[in-house]
Amino acid sequence: MEKKPLPESLQKELDLLRSGIKQWSQIVAWSWTDYLAYGINTDEGEQEQKLKDFLIKILQKQALYNDAVSNYGDEKMKSAAYRASITIKKFVMGKNSEIHEMESVKLTLPKVYEKLTGKNPESLCVESFMNQFHVEIVTDKFSGYIRDISDSEKNEIQAVIKDINKNDVQYVNDVKYIIAFAYPPCPILGPATVTKKQLEDWSQNKNEYGESATDYLPPSAYIPTCMS
Repeated sequence: MEKKPLPESLQKELDLLRSGIKQWSQIVAWSWTDYLAYGINTDEGEQEQKLKDFLIKILQKQALYNDAVSNYGDEKMKSAAYRASITIKKFVMGKNSEIHEMESVKLTLPKVYEKLTGKNPESLCVESFMNQFHVEIVTDKFSGYIRDISDSEKNEIQAVIKDINKNDVQYVNDVKYIIAFAYPPCPILGPATVTKKQLEDWSQNKNEYGESATDYLPPSAYIPTCMS
């Protein structure tokens, strides 16, 4: 497997990166369970379920479109892949009002994360941090990565996004890196992979003893990460 070293310019942001690793892995754990922070049979719980369903859908779409481009050379799918990337950035930052399918949902992913963990959402929900990244989803590994973006790649993304929605170019202008979020298929749950309890506890920032988790790494290698 190709090892992609962390760009040197990000070495000074290790705390934010570790926070992002933790946040992403907890969001994935939440998406893999039926657990709702706001509970079922509540207005907020219904909105939370809509957020979860949309997250799963948009991650799958970006991965599918990106695979069509990178694996099959389908240039026509680039606009769909880039558009999905922008949507993911908006979604994790809580900008539902800028996403057509979610504009009626008042609850946001950062609010759900805060309710789940009791922690203020950092890194992935912070616009100044997230706007450094162009997002891609990988489904064939449990660990994501970050790499520098080339000038030609950035120029192409800007041009494509400008044609789709010129207001969205703001989410590309400050991009310096490509970040791959790992979102593989959920493994068969069990002690050799990851258990339902581990997923639910980790999504709520709890360790195996039910205490507040201080480590940024998930309790299992089968809970996906990013920024490795």
